[in-house]
Amino acid sequence: MKRPIRWLPFLNARAEAFAIIGSIAAVNALAGKLATALHGQSLASALLSLGGVSAIIWFALIVMLVIAGKTDKVEALAPLDRPVLASMAILAAIPFNFGGAIAVLLGGAYLLATSASASATRRVAVVMVALTGPLIWGRLLLAFFGPMLLGWDAHLAAAIAGSSVQGNVVDLFGGAGRLYVALGCSSLHNMSLSILLFVVVTQMLQLRLSPALLSVCVASAAAMAIVNILRLATIARFPSHFEYFHVGQGGALFGLASFAAAIAVTGVGVVAVTRHH
Repeated sequence: MKRPIRWLPFLNARAEAFAIIGSIAAVNALAGKLATALHGQSLASALLSLGGVSAIIWFALIVMLVIAGKTDKVEALAPLDRPVLASMAILAAIPFNFGGAIAVLLGGAYLLATSASASATRRVAVVMVALTGPLIWGRLLLAFFGPMLLGWDAHLAAAIAGSSVQGNVVDLFGGAGRLYVALGCSSLHNMSLSILLFVVVTQMLQLRLSPALLSVCVASAAAMAIVNILRLATIARFPSHFEYFHVGQGGALFGLASFAAAIAVTGVGVVAVTRHH
């Protein structure tokens, strides 16, 4: 099937239709963070911080659209596609962040079940499902297992900082107060982002999963978790610089370090595995 020449070609191209509606739904799911970033700081600062949204998520959305738009074999919409796309659009339009996340899950799961192996639609579906990690599953895991998961972060950070800990509360060094490790500080969130990055890279390069590639994913997740724990330990060790490392430039630098660690481990690991094979 030749690519249709239309003003809005995605209306008839399956991969593009789901990639575009899925991207809109994902942005809707992130509306709360975007609104907070725009309200709490200048426009320039909000743009530099990418709207308070991880660069990995923006990268995933861009790659998903590129995969859909650069395929030579364009699939026409199947009979059930339009009702599913309409449902996704309705969910994305609901003024409730979780509506957009459910739309991404719906579209990704449906497309994964109905697309051919190695097709552009399957690759788009895999990225959409991976996006539900930071949008849905990470939050649910923290909701159900938060105290235990946050406790691990707190204990590791306290051990590095040389301070005491109770549950997910770390005593700041020198008795300067306490650091409460909240859901937003969890290493699980960073690990879900590293998994998303790994999925995006493998789908972009059309790589088949193997034990060696999966070990790269695990290493990337571990690298991001380590950087996050080091940030928490730094806050606990140097309480006089709490704001700097918590929400200031120091925190932003740790965020960049976490992102760089994931890119480095994933990039080097994928190159090493593909060259070996």
